Amino acid sequence: MAENSEIGVRADGESGHAQPGIHATSAALAAPIAELREQWRRRQAWHRAEKALTLQAKALCRRLAEGGDKAEADRIYKAALGTGSHQMADVALAAIFPLTEARDGIAKHRATVEKRLVKLAKVLPVAPWVEETRGVGLLSLAAIVGEAGDLSAYANPAKLWKRMGLAVMPDGGRQRRVGGVEALDHGYSPARRCVMWNLGACIVKAGGPLKAVYDARKLYEADRVETKAHAHNRAQRYLEKRFLRDLWSAWRRASPC
Repeated sequence: MAENSEIGVRADGESGHAQPGIHATSAALAAPIAELREQWRRRQAWHRAEKALTLQAKALCRRLAEGGDKAEADRIYKAALGTGSHQMADVALAAIFPLTEARDGIAKHRATVEKRLVKLAKVLPVAPWVEETRGVGLLSLAAIVGEAGDLSAYANPAKLWKRMGLAVMPDGGRQRRVGGVEALDHGYSPARRCVMWNLGACIVKAGGPLKAVYDARKLYEADRVETKAHAHNRAQRYLEKRFLRDLWSAWRRASPC
């Protein structure tokens, strides 16, 4: 998956204002949510820069590999960084060192931002609930709020699902990246979808009550699709939506009116 947006969304998933009759963010939460969203954007930008530098370094190693072989280039890259050995390791290290040095510097500062994101997430009304949910941490909560904003601005879970790329469209198909005028209706962001996919994978690995939800759904889907991979993907998508629904409900219960 790939790796994001203004506070509040309309029914179509685009940015907007909270609708009358739903919970509004208290003054005490407005500032931390605003800072969290800015810190999250910074974190994402730096993370993309890290990945770009890694790809550039690997591209240089591929130039050193015989015939541009990807597998050998990967061995050269690892050897240059101290894992394994290769006759071109020293040459590769000289070529990629400025890139890896810059990447490591960015990673260090990203870690500092992530610590700040955790502190900001800890003051959110659902922090205790999140910390009790297996497979989910405060950084995951920060990621969701960083992409979606104040959850009180969503009149129902379906609107939050659409913001995070999990909606079912009017034609019955899933929300996805499309071109043309349909792109406005879908309002799909690979970055937001990636946040939920990674979170779902962590929940499945961690076990617990939500993993049981996944297991039950996977059995149900197994009779409806052709492969185990399809059953897994559909069950995890169902799990992600269930988590967002529960998170939205917990936020509304805990938030001041």
